[in-house]
Amino acid sequence: MESKGSILVVEDDAIIQEALSQILEGGGYIHTGAMSRAEALEKFEVGRFACALIDLGLPDGSGIDLLPEFQAADSQLVNIILTGDNRSDTIVETMRAGAFDYLTKPLEATQLLAAVARAKEHHDAIRERDNLVRLLSEEREQLKQRVEEATVDIRQYADHCETISARLQSLLRLTQMSAEFFTDQALFQAVFEELGKFVPLRCVALCGADTYEFLAALPGEDDEVRIIVAETLAQDVKIEGTPGRHELLGIVFEAMAYHTDFDARACTSFDYPQSFWGRTVGTVVFFTDQGIEPDEHLMAFLSMCAHFIAYERQESRLFLHATKQASLGNIAFELSKGLIQGLTAIGTISDYIVETKASPEVVEGLEIIRRNVSSMQHQVQNFRQLSTLRRDAIETVHLDVMIDQALDMLTMAIESRKIRVIKDYRTDLECVLLNGSTLARTFLDLISSAVRTAEASGQVVLRLTDTDNSFISFEISHDGQYADVFNVVRAAREQSVPELIEGTPSFLLAQRTIQSCGGRLLFEQEKGACCGFRLLLPRNATGPGRVPDAAERS
Repeated sequence: MESKGSILVVEDDAIIQEALSQILEGGGYIHTGAMSRAEALEKFEVGRFACALIDLGLPDGSGIDLLPEFQAADSQLVNIILTGDNRSDTIVETMRAGAFDYLTKPLEATQLLAAVARAKEHHDAIRERDNLVRLLSEEREQLKQRVEEATVDIRQYADHCETISARLQSLLRLTQMSAEFFTDQALFQAVFEELGKFVPLRCVALCGADTYEFLAALPGEDDEVRIIVAETLAQDVKIEGTPGRHELLGIVFEAMAYHTDFDARACTSFDYPQSFWGRTVGTVVFFTDQGIEPDEHLMAFLSMCAHFIAYERQESRLFLHATKQASLGNIAFELSKGLIQGLTAIGTISDYIVETKASPEVVEGLEIIRRNVSSMQHQVQNFRQLSTLRRDAIETVHLDVMIDQALDMLTMAIESRKIRVIKDYRTDLECVLLNGSTLARTFLDLISSAVRTAEASGQVVLRLTDTDNSFISFEISHDGQYADVFNVVRAAREQSVPELIEGTPSFLLAQRTIQSCGGRLLFEQEKGACCGFRLLLPRNATGPGRVPDAAERS
């Protein structure tokens, strides 16, 4: 028969004990008998019994005394009192003591089984309630723990956001102060002081990739920032080819040891190679206290700072070069004002001498002078025209006119070096460009560099072709070598000519001018000796600062 629960029967009368056992077994209940109060306590186990049938009159005390002991040990146990005393006082006393039910002897089987069934249902309800309470309590504790963990995470996230915000504000302050960075010393000092607010910074250093330049900022005496600017690295550092990231970092360590007493190897280093327009310009290294564990946000912050340093230095170099070029242009423009008068006077005197019927030899010499004067006057006028260019305007440009202007201004150089200029025009020469007039000076600079570096009695080829319906290709090539066209210093390093040319301020300025027109400038060197510049220019610009995209061109 299926078991319905375990019952503890506490009865001192053996006959009644046997009768109760038969009734309970018939009802499918497992039971355990006890003849006294002491035996009941001995056989009692927490969680074993669902119900207890307790006789009031036991040989070693009243059965009522068992109720508080059972209740204290097992709150889920349901107690039923058995007695032959049916007085109301006795019933009230047992109920107050914690009895669930009260049965009087003699007992009927149906009455006993009904009472036990009610007690068993009450026991199951109490147990289910207690289990639910326990589960709710556990879930409450788990929820409390989750809330505490979430609170900690939120606080950490808030602190993290505040740190990121402070770092971004620091970068913003640096960019707002960048107009004041006229020197490397000012730039490095500002960066070192700002980064020191968020990172245990010990030193920040930069080593150039194209020259032996080395710059560093580190703490000096009296907490002052010490700036080191050097144009040479350690004497035993030899650079061959284009150094990789590991080699650049090693160069920085050698330079630190050579120029300072700073122990770079006792710090944690973070290196960031920098490149512009596809060309490596150097590497920036930050030295911090050992043991720092950077997260991705700190690495991103240091990367932005490294890019800021390299970008500001690149901009300052271009600015100084442009300022120098502008100053020379202004001086030449002022000189040209007086030159016009002198050339006009020479031309007038030549005309007068010719009219006096001088000898044929004199007339021939004067004709040469008059041609040169006319050519120089034309060149001066072209130069003055280049000095008054318009900006931010859409202009129709005739490329052949610009080329001819440049060649006229270079007439003397072309004739003196006996250079043969070949014009190879395979397309119509008109295009609409933004700031198209600015190309005149760029054309002059690029063609001039080709004339100056071509082989004597050699040739310079100027080729205009269509790349597609949207762009024009202008190529300037010759068979010479661009050794020192832009005052390139190789710094005892083996590099290809294109790498050296493309890294010079003159090339970068020309590149920016052409990019402002929507074009692109490249320096190319073929397998043979031929090398030169290639310009890609859009045929039609649609508005200031905008060149049609591929979808519009199609």
